Amino acid sequence: MPERHRLLHPLPPGVKCPACGVGLTFVRVRGYGDLYQCGSGGSCKCAIFHFQNKGTRACGYVVIYSYGPMGEWTACGEPVAKE
Repeated sequence: MPERHRLLHPLPPGVKCPACGVGLTFVRVRGYGDLYQCGSGGSCKCAIFHFQNKGTRACGYVVIYSYGPMGEWTACGEPVAKE
């Protein structure tokens, strides 16, 4: 199966699901970033949005909560891929 297209670099391997601690799986490009979901395959539906902060131009991610708002932005510590 071919690799899906991402806007940014893959998340670092140390980034895990905040709810259950399992690794994350890339789902699709969403707007100006990449959407990841918990890779447990079970009942955990935790989602992470990986994007570039427009103010600082740094790359990072946030947890998307089921009730709507996004969580706190966390920097990846990796340079943004050049286009």
